[in-house]
Amino acid sequence: MVMTIENFLQLPITTNFKVVAGERYLKRPMQNVEILDFEFMEGFEVNRHTMFSEASLVLSSLLFAKDDEQALFRMIDELTELKVSCFAFKPVIYTELPPEVLHYAESKKLPILVFGGDEFFEDIIFQAMDYRNKTAQIEFLESTIASLMENKLAANQQQSLIKQMNRSFEEYIMVMNIKSERIANENLFRFEPFLRKGLICRYEQSIFIIMTHQQYNFDFLEQATMIKQLLNTSSLSDFIGYSQIHKTSENFATALHESYYASIFAEINSEKDCRYSELKNDQLLIENYRNNSHFTMNYVTTYLAKIIDDIGDNNLLNTAITYILTGGNIKETADLHFCHQNTIRYRMTKIRQLIDERATDFQFYEHLSVAIKLYLLHKYTINRNSL
Repeated sequence: MVMTIENFLQLPITTNFKVVAGERYLKRPMQNVEILDFEFMEGFEVNRHTMFSEASLVLSSLLFAKDDEQALFRMIDELTELKVSCFAFKPVIYTELPPEVLHYAESKKLPILVFGGDEFFEDIIFQAMDYRNKTAQIEFLESTIASLMENKLAANQQQSLIKQMNRSFEEYIMVMNIKSERIANENLFRFEPFLRKGLICRYEQSIFIIMTHQQYNFDFLEQATMIKQLLNTSSLSDFIGYSQIHKTSENFATALHESYYASIFAEINSEKDCRYSELKNDQLLIENYRNNSHFTMNYVTTYLAKIIDDIGDNNLLNTAITYILTGGNIKETADLHFCHQNTIRYRMTKIRQLIDERATDFQFYEHLSVAIKLYLLHKYTINRNSL
């Protein structure tokens, strides 16, 4: 996660800063903060190209432009040429910049910010660099979590990665995964003080809330509820999954996987949250999919081939999905598809003839249920990977 000008404006010290030009370009990376003092005065032309680095934020009191408005235009040209990401000025010499200067900065795609008041350069630099350093640490943690999620690691490899995270994890772990594009794009640093011996970390378009405690019977769900309230997970598009409680040293990655797939099943079932322990037989589907997704999806696409390819008005695949998700309830399926129950019966008969004609009623439902759930598990997993 690279620090951007947008991130910079979320710092406590920049609360009262205003964007006066180039608002469309605030997603630019910001690698450093530098001070412009005398560089645009007469006699310092030679040094300008070595004093400001690319992708930096430049701060200034604009003393060099006192009684010389044209110096502002020269500054914009130079900073643009140097590929500076943003310029911010303290309203001392100029309480506001002339409109023609702002228009010129806009044409040059250079964002300009104005301080909110008496913020000191040193304090701004300190907070920005502190954020950047934390960002680098978060990038490392996110890559470590991704390795634990995506690679089949031996126990000693997992333990090595956990140690490298340099966190004081305690004996027992429970993980909550929240699928939320909105929350995943937030500044998560501010929530860390509320996690005792834990970690909050992005993964794809979701976040992991990793909670640990010395006692197995600790009320992890109560702590999770507090974190959810802080994150405001009330959106209908937010889906939450909870792992079981595990030994941290032995099953850290297992807890991650459980919470992740529990949140996927919450999304599949259009439920706000889901506990992995409540998935019962679906746990077998998850583990089979995780361990051999190629074989699993080959089975699914072969079994469902004739209804996956269906593009007629009957929309057989969607009917089969609704039928399985409602537990085989004909009436509820008909209501959700805005049609008569006999229409659903006809479609289900046709589906059976196409894909599993020799099966008994019980066998057909069992086979279809497994295939549909695996189909949806794959679909929602791929969707998250591609966001």
